[in-house]
Amino acid sequence: MSSTEDSPFRPSFSLSATALTQLLASFACFLGAFVLPIQFPEFGTLSQQVLVILAVITLLLGTGNVLFGRQLSRLLTRAGKRSRVVIPREGVVYLAIMLTLAVGALLGHRNMPLLVFGMMAGPFVLNGWIVYVMLKKVSVTRRVPRRAMVGEFVVVEIEVTNGKRLLASHMLEVRDGVSGGKLSGGSRDEEGVVTYLRVPAHASRAGRYQLRFSDRGQYQLGPMRVSSRFPLGIGERGQIDSQTSQLIVHPKVGTLLPDWQRQQKELSEASNRVQLRMGLFDDEFHRIREFRSGDNPRSIHWKSTAKRGQLMVREYHQNRHADSFVILDLPKSGTWNGETMEMAISLATTICVEQTKSSSGGRYLLAIAAKEPCLVSSRSPGAFREEALDALAMCKPYTKASLEDVFTRVVAEHTLYDERIIVITPRPMEAADALNRVSRETDSERLDLVSHTTILEASLAAMAVVIELPDESADNRRGPQALITQRGNGRLHSAITDKSSHVPVEEAV
Repeated sequence: MSSTEDSPFRPSFSLSATALTQLLASFACFLGAFVLPIQFPEFGTLSQQVLVILAVITLLLGTGNVLFGRQLSRLLTRAGKRSRVVIPREGVVYLAIMLTLAVGALLGHRNMPLLVFGMMAGPFVLNGWIVYVMLKKVSVTRRVPRRAMVGEFVVVEIEVTNGKRLLASHMLEVRDGVSGGKLSGGSRDEEGVVTYLRVPAHASRAGRYQLRFSDRGQYQLGPMRVSSRFPLGIGERGQIDSQTSQLIVHPKVGTLLPDWQRQQKELSEASNRVQLRMGLFDDEFHRIREFRSGDNPRSIHWKSTAKRGQLMVREYHQNRHADSFVILDLPKSGTWNGETMEMAISLATTICVEQTKSSSGGRYLLAIAAKEPCLVSSRSPGAFREEALDALAMCKPYTKASLEDVFTRVVAEHTLYDERIIVITPRPMEAADALNRVSRETDSERLDLVSHTTILEASLAAMAVVIELPDESADNRRGPQALITQRGNGRLHSAITDKSSHVPVEEAV
């Protein structure tokens, strides 16, 4: 993700207190090594060399802290450190002015710059003490749904509670880390930011930010960092809340095209399944109509015939759709790019979702030949849809993915009769061979696998006549990108990881 550096919600330049102390110590050592011998000749060569060595060591430590401070902060957070003091850009400028006054006072032997230096040091210390008080007894909690879908907005609510008895907390900022999926490969973490202008004593305030992911997978929200710069903004103190939440982002769901639906309906109605279940899935009564030539005399409704004075018959609608099982093949191959693979996963997702909505069958099954092969089966549409979409969200391609093993497992664990099997694979010839081998080993009285299986090639051209995916040309997003907007207590902030997209900053109502 190359555009993260330009995101509006990114924090401004800041230094940790440790790094700033090391850099200032290095500067002081260099200053003492080259200035003090001029003013005070008693400082000899040995003292100058010692100061130079100390200056070089502290300079290296400070530079390393600046360059790798974020990684060091993560390690300290995992080790249990909960608070961190940083100096923002305004504080660095403030300290630079103070240092200039101190050096001028020492070199010029004047008291006025030294007096101004002392007057400036007071507010800096006072700001640090007030910031410490603002964060005392402040706790945060997060509420987020467990599941979402690619392109769908997810609202994350963060509640801040001020446990102090008398003092309110002002200008609190909560940064919630977002990681996982392809986002973990970025050089910087994504963050949702919510700002709270004022949280009264013994009260809570809730703020929200929104997420929208462009890639499926499992993501982690957290840890959260609550910080404040109140009142002067020249020093910032933050504390870490290590609580995390898991969020599963499902693949996008498209629309099956009419020709494909018509074909599958014809194949389902051609099944000769004996209906053993009663109730919803049997042939259902539709209406009573006039008798026509060729109607079954047993369907005559005599009570209505007596009322109308003409023969009336009962009319039924047939609901004889066979169950459809979906098998997705995810081999890792150089000729199969990521876009085609994601479209194949979206196709499997769409078929599973549509099947639970419209099919009158009583069994649902999804099998995936991937890095971690899985078999999802249920008779409950809601439970199957949830479990199947979770599996499709986290499946990964694998070089040694075996379709034959998946076929064998499906036949071994499920008694098949006239079920339709839809195989989505980038290698249709190998899939057909594997299907023939498993079919020869299967009891022919149960099911002819070959005649009941539709092998769909997972190529862009072949899938384009089956499914239509939502148009994302307006978003123009590629790669591990997430759109984040934040609503806090008093202002709506916006942040987008793509340079080509913009969301205006507005005043919250």
